[in-house]
Amino acid sequence: MGICCSKAAAGPGELDDDDGFPWKHDDLFHEQLWTSAGVSLHTKQGWKGANQDAMTVCQDFADQKGQIFCGVFDGHGPLGREVARHVRDTLPSKLSSYLKPKTEDLSSSSDLDSFDKSDSTSFSDMSDENQLLSTWKNMFVKTFEDVDQELRQHSGIDCICSGTTAVTVVRQGDNLMIANLGDSRAVLCTRDSKDRLSPVQLTTDLKPDLPSEAARILSCKGRVFAMDDEPDVPRLWLPDQDAPGLAMARAFGDFCLKDHGLICTPEVYYRKLSEKDEFLVLATDGIWDVLSNKEVIKIVSSVSDPSKASKQLIDRAVRAWRRKFPTSMVDDCAAICLFLNRDSSEESLPGAADAKPSAVSSSFTGSFRKVLSRREASSSEEEGTTAWRALQGVARVNSVVRLPRIGAVLSWRRRSASLDEDEDDQD
Repeated sequence: MGICCSKAAAGPGELDDDDGFPWKHDDLFHEQLWTSAGVSLHTKQGWKGANQDAMTVCQDFADQKGQIFCGVFDGHGPLGREVARHVRDTLPSKLSSYLKPKTEDLSSSSDLDSFDKSDSTSFSDMSDENQLLSTWKNMFVKTFEDVDQELRQHSGIDCICSGTTAVTVVRQGDNLMIANLGDSRAVLCTRDSKDRLSPVQLTTDLKPDLPSEAARILSCKGRVFAMDDEPDVPRLWLPDQDAPGLAMARAFGDFCLKDHGLICTPEVYYRKLSEKDEFLVLATDGIWDVLSNKEVIKIVSSVSDPSKASKQLIDRAVRAWRRKFPTSMVDDCAAICLFLNRDSSEESLPGAADAKPSAVSSSFTGSFRKVLSRREASSSEEEGTTAWRALQGVARVNSVVRLPRIGAVLSWRRRSASLDEDEDDQD
């Protein structure tokens, strides 16, 4: 299902796996999550097989009260589901470990007030004097690179042609730090000068045909082109093989392409929040492929029960898929809605005040383990499919295409291993 919620950035062992987790059917779960964090989240399996999207929300992140981490991850390839879940479980704890020694300085520094931007600003565009925000960028980049290196060495997950995107955010008071890898997206809903709701896209969809991305790929002898039956979907290909056809320029995993332009370095952005900023939406491309930024904020802002905002958003996206692409398989969808100026005393759900505090202060997944056994069989029947099935269907809705022809890539892998062995022998 791809959801993992914890009170803090716990270690990988505490971020429980959630096969068959029935959270989406449990109103109490959503009430508690809404009451404690002002967060709504939901995911829905598409028509391609097992749901390869994953999500996480960590409250009191890095042991700082009120600090929150959110992330959505969109897996692709034969083992994309496993890659997305592994990154979901390891990235928050690793970032937290880097952040904890610096948190006191980050929290107490008044320099943050000097970075009041009307729009999101890339760290890479800031001057050297903005050392504090550069530190955030360094932590994100280091974390992403370390997680990617762990994936390369992971004996249980073959990531040669599997990977995941990631869009993550850390909210620290009025400061929003966003790290994006791939083509998921973060969109902020704010109010303009006339008090009208307006979307602000905080991240860039890192597609292979972006000029800067394409230049890097081509310099590494990778190729970028779209297939004839989907001319609007540029893909990344190996130098001499029409594979794997990756629909993004940055990702975790996909090591067959890491020497040909694919990188795991996130783009990092900063936003100084104001009272005009209403909520933030993090979502995988299953949402953005069929709904505009304006449509998304209109849907979320119009829901009567904010704790179910993400579910209604995904339901609307699924209907849009069926209408706009009737011959395509609906993609997996995952969304997190983080409400920024919520007054918990006025907006908490009816009955939420009666929720037991202990249920919120620990991992949400633990309180539902009793029902897993009852639903595990039906869940496995719904999602029980080979990883290859997730790559079948109309190419537009696949992050990777033509993988059944990946024999050449596997041959490349054997050649690469052989070359490594030859180099070791020479040494």
